[in-house]
Amino acid sequence: MSGFSQTYTAEQIKEDLVNLKNEIEKYHPDPFKYISKERFTFLQDSILQRVSGRYTLREAYFTFLPLVQAVGCGHTHMSPDRRLLSKSNSFTERPKFFPFSVRYINNQLLVSRNYSADKKITRGTEILEIDGQPVKKILEHLEKISYYNGDGVNPNARKYYAIREFRKLYYLWKGEEDNFLITYIKQGQNKPKTTKIEGQSVDFMEKMLEIRYPDVDEDTTGIVSYRVIDSTQKVAMVDIRSFMYGIRDYGKGTNFEGETRKIFRKLEENKIENLILDLRGNSGGIIDYSIFFLRYFANQPFDAYKLGFRDEGLQRLKQDYKKYDAYLAKEAASRLNKEFTVRDSDGYLESKYQQKQRPHDEFRFNKNVYVLMNGGTFSAAALLVSKLHNMGVGTFVGMTCGGAYDGCSAAQFSSIKLPNTELEISLPLGRILYNVDAKKYNKPILQPDFEVNPNLEDFLNNEDTVLKYTLNLIKNKVKIR
Repeated sequence: MSGFSQTYTAEQIKEDLVNLKNEIEKYHPDPFKYISKERFTFLQDSILQRVSGRYTLREAYFTFLPLVQAVGCGHTHMSPDRRLLSKSNSFTERPKFFPFSVRYINNQLLVSRNYSADKKITRGTEILEIDGQPVKKILEHLEKISYYNGDGVNPNARKYYAIREFRKLYYLWKGEEDNFLITYIKQGQNKPKTTKIEGQSVDFMEKMLEIRYPDVDEDTTGIVSYRVIDSTQKVAMVDIRSFMYGIRDYGKGTNFEGETRKIFRKLEENKIENLILDLRGNSGGIIDYSIFFLRYFANQPFDAYKLGFRDEGLQRLKQDYKKYDAYLAKEAASRLNKEFTVRDSDGYLESKYQQKQRPHDEFRFNKNVYVLMNGGTFSAAALLVSKLHNMGVGTFVGMTCGGAYDGCSAAQFSSIKLPNTELEISLPLGRILYNVDAKKYNKPILQPDFEVNPNLEDFLNNEDTVLKYTLNLIKNKVKIR
């Protein structure tokens, strides 16, 4: 049954809400990093007091969401499940979404790519209203209901995810709509127009992507690329979209470490003096890949990070292993028991095998580094950003980082499945400390040295504002560290 037709009693909603709070408090490795226990309890109580009547799954989702968001942990989120993104009474019929990719530039919502059947809505067209609502109000609401929020109090991350997840968030908010009434204005025109646009399935939009934008690569898994931008000024860019390699990449015989070694060999061969490291939109992945990359910039051995578990978290992890394979669960439990035996001052169990990371012997880079980041720079990518900054490496350009400066909750994951609605919440079990010196930077989120927003002219010309700004810094020999 669809999330828009099944209903739940107030008692069921209250039971799920109490269960949600208890599970977070018991198993999350650092639930009160960004909110006090008293405030968290007050929030739950205030929600409980408002619960009455019957709830659809969508209404239940929005009832629980503020409590999940309040934890302030970017890895603790309640992504909408299949029931919430399905047509009513049908799991086979594909839901229809708002058929555009959008960008928000100079307080304007602009069409980036058009996946609809209507070709007249071109790149750069400004959308003024959707279904009679001004875009400003729509975006404010989507930021409020975003299931991804970055770490801590991070408005920039919320804005980033509201745009990245626009079509899903809009569907989650409004439910299914076969058509969208949009008011728009094209570049160079003064008179707005209103038209009805048919919603499209994901399959249809993927076909439009192949037909209309054959040169666009939307894959964000396991890509690290290198190119020389300016051979005269010895400028190169390394673009890391993710620290997670997928099965397809292994099938090609590639791996992150191997590709990274090739890149740093090329940096030396090409005598690169200025390296631009693009981490925008990199949501993380395998933390050891991030550390492997970092070792090319270190000039002495360093402590990478500390991973700690609460006793309850380790027990939860062992129980989760048992759900899949009894033999592997036994082996995993034995390994965890042997490894995590060091109790720190906060009561966390840490690995007894922690050791310093050594700089790479070959192709270490000690020239100028410029790091591009934004609200989507998160998790393992945020770790790399924080460690580079704390080591005194790099000039940071773009927008506020999406991940916290000092650490995050991640490493191993479980999930909370609510007993009545069966909604699931991602639950990290490990606390990761980045081992940074707080005296060098005492703010919770890293701010760029140069804040740069995209501008309309560059967007219309398919140019990268942040990259252009960085190249100008290099040209004028401007660097912070």
